[in-house]
Amino acid sequence: MNTIDILIGNQRYELKGNETTEHLEEVAQMVRRRVDSLRKKSPTLSLQKASILAAFDLASDLIKSKKKSSEQRAAVLSKAQKLLEKVEWDLQLSR
Repeated sequence: MNTIDILIGNQRYELKGNETTEHLEEVAQMVRRRVDSLRKKSPTLSLQKASILAAFDLASDLIKSKKKSSEQRAAVLSKAQKLLEKVEWDLQLSR
């Protein structure tokens, strides 16, 4: 298990996980940037509220990415099916 320390809004957090240290760092930086961005836009926002809003933002991004990935996968599968049908048709014609 890997562990990193991160400072967000003058609060130190210890992040542990089975992922690589690089991955944990990337996650921590993403969260810190989102919280910092929210607090910069609304300086009176507490760290707790900014953290919750950051969680909502990141969850929304994840849902959008999953939906886009699913749509792209469906499009690729559809094109593959059409190509397969064309190849099978062409093979039947060549017999």
